[in-house]
Amino acid sequence: MKKQLLTLSFALCAAFGYSQTNSPTWPASGNVGIGTTSPTVKLDVVGGFGLSGGPTKLAYFGGRNSSTGVNTNGIFLGTKEFAAGGPLAQLFYRSSIFSVLGATYTGFIDFGRPATANTTSASLSFGYGSTEYMRVNQDGKVRIGLDTNDIKTPDGYKLFVEDGILTEKVKVAVKTTSDWADYVFASDYKRMTLDEVAAFTKANKHLPNVPSAEEIVNCGLDVAKMDAKLLEKIEELTLYIIDQDDNAKQLKAELLEQKKEAEYQKKEIEELKAQMKLLMAKQ
Repeated sequence: MKKQLLTLSFALCAAFGYSQTNSPTWPASGNVGIGTTSPTVKLDVVGGFGLSGGPTKLAYFGGRNSSTGVNTNGIFLGTKEFAAGGPLAQLFYRSSIFSVLGATYTGFIDFGRPATANTTSASLSFGYGSTEYMRVNQDGKVRIGLDTNDIKTPDGYKLFVEDGILTEKVKVAVKTTSDWADYVFASDYKRMTLDEVAAFTKANKHLPNVPSAEEIVNCGLDVAKMDAKLLEKIEELTLYIIDQDDNAKQLKAELLEQKKEAEYQKKEIEELKAQMKLLMAKQ
């Protein structure tokens, strides 16, 4: 019992031995340890650190205005409550990391924001003030844009960016060689004839095997697939031109042969005329 009282006395001395104006303080120099007798930093806590109690549980790291006592520039870590909409509004809690600049809440990272009409519950949310600008959903989809617009990331896609993307370079991965258009040069590839292409475009108002404008509006544009389709048409067009060039060369060869034949026939006719002239002179 005496040993326990002695230990308690030492603890009370450590906690209040440096108190000033009824507020506990710590030495002006040296390190303080909790759970360790050999602290290595100003405050060394071994075994974990926790804050709890009340609807708002916060830890703050940063500067404080000495005259007003207001946190001015720093980072908050904690859990804050907020009301969810709907007829049965309830208080939910979200874990947050948010910054303070000039005593104003600025950027934040939230964990577990509730689902919206078009999203699942957020794994991570990023924003400024109270507005969410980016969300990583629990299903792995990413949405960049204002939370007030609540735009859905379509099925089959992982990323939606509101208002578009501006970048200096885009590289699209193609999964297999069959997803590119070199199959056009295969010996068993069946090309439509130009007459068939003309009939198709007249009836459908777009090229064969290319999405129509209505399909693009309804389903969007797959950049990799569309590039492959456009290349397919370029390669087909190249083959049509090669065919026409081959036909032109063949026609030129045929015309040259016909010209030679005509010149040979002309020579024979001239010789026949000369022989006829000699025969008529002998008579």
